[in-house]
Amino acid sequence: MSTTTYPLNTDRLTVRMLREADIDALTAYRNDPQVSALQDWDLPYPRERAEQLVAAHVDRDDVTPGRGTQLAIDLDGQLIGDIFVGLDEHAGVAEIGFSLASGHQGKGYAVEAASAVVDDLVDRLGVHRLVGELSPDNLASARLLERLGMTFEYFAEKAFWWRGAWDDNLYYSMTADERRAWRDRPLTPPERVRLVELDHDNVWAYRRLRTHRTQERFVATMEQSFIDALFPEPEDGHPVVAVLRGIEADGEPAGFLMWADTINEGTPDPYLWRFLTDRRHQGRGIGQRALELWTAELRAAGHTAVETSWVQEPGGPEAFYLKAGFVLTGEMDDDEAVARLDL
Repeated sequence: MSTTTYPLNTDRLTVRMLREADIDALTAYRNDPQVSALQDWDLPYPRERAEQLVAAHVDRDDVTPGRGTQLAIDLDGQLIGDIFVGLDEHAGVAEIGFSLASGHQGKGYAVEAASAVVDDLVDRLGVHRLVGELSPDNLASARLLERLGMTFEYFAEKAFWWRGAWDDNLYYSMTADERRAWRDRPLTPPERVRLVELDHDNVWAYRRLRTHRTQERFVATMEQSFIDALFPEPEDGHPVVAVLRGIEADGEPAGFLMWADTINEGTPDPYLWRFLTDRRHQGRGIGQRALELWTAELRAAGHTAVETSWVQEPGGPEAFYLKAGFVLTGEMDDDEAVARLDL
């Protein structure tokens, strides 16, 4: 085990203990509505509280079991945010939280700093479990926890006392082994992608696929897809046949594709019903290659067009489908925009 203590250096940042020169910046961004809206401190946040927080860290150079530690995120000598580490008395479980000044958000600083802290907790201090709690409305923090490799564990209704009222709470977690596996996951495009039929031998491997929890607003879970495939609703009076395919990348289950097939002449075009890339394999170009394989298969079968639909919200799949050549038709299917791709 390494004995290295703070500061930690990343490509762009230094993660260190708070110091007196940070007080003004800390007070300012903790009172900024863009930063404080979903954080757990009371408002207003007086300068005296920032002074007390800094004073509590003056003689420290490391996170301490049984105590909370507020670490500074430093960019070129300037405080731009902080990371909370609550390490239990046995140094086995750590809670993390973070805040970032509004002018520095959207640049990857929070995930860069948090990744360094999490890896230090796991690799040097031997922490075996990491957790994070947040408001269900805090999508930005949820996405950051997911980028660290954490997964959604549970939703607790009216479980957190926050600014004079009981609020709902989300709970994310990961083990040290899960963090290591996340760091070691493949990041480059696979050599081979293929669509495979699901059967008794492989269905459970594909059953375990999952997106990030924040993406479930746009992509149904595997369980829901299996249920819908078993009990499909007729479309415009026509029977629907669900066709299921696994997406395999270099021999490993990496995604899932399901479409509503046509069974008679004159029925609607095939409809891309479900399309999921597992959280561990996102960003590798697998979805694009799977879509190309699917459309080539349908083109060879004589189809001239396919349709799909999606929820038009930030973080949704619209950019992916438009880049693939889908064109919005102007129709809406419930709350989803319908699009068509000519083959």
